[in-house]
Amino acid sequence: MKWKPSETAASNACRVLPKLAEQYFKSGRTAADGKRSAKALHQFRVTTKKFRYALELFRPVYGKSLERRLKALRDLQDILGKISDHQTILDVLPKDKQLGAKVERALKRKSKEFRKAWETFDADGELKQWKSFLNRTRRRASVRQKQKPPP
Repeated sequence: MKWKPSETAASNACRVLPKLAEQYFKSGRTAADGKRSAKALHQFRVTTKKFRYALELFRPVYGKSLERRLKALRDLQDILGKISDHQTILDVLPKDKQLGAKVERALKRKSKEFRKAWETFDADGELKQWKSFLNRTRRRASVRQKQKPPP
């Protein structure tokens, strides 16, 4: 998925971002399967951040309608950040059994919260809606080009 300098930003976005969304959803489904460690979920947090940053670069292309999707990604990132924080506490304070037990319970709660949040994020048809949204600028651009009268 390479950027093509000969194309507009909108055209590049429509070509690249739907594929990026597909990869993101695939990674998320793996992360949310309940078998991943906190460290693996941290990697998915980084993936989420990169995906969000890529989308933010194209705010001028998609406008305000992108904000709802960015918020959903930030919400996932926040939950994943708490999981990472809890794991860090466990790594730093391995000898404190009492604190460790509390943090371990909090870690399990946050992991469960992430899986539930992912279920909502990846509900039936969501990936299709994301891809359609990310591809919509191309459709609008091609319609505008067809409507332009010849010079």
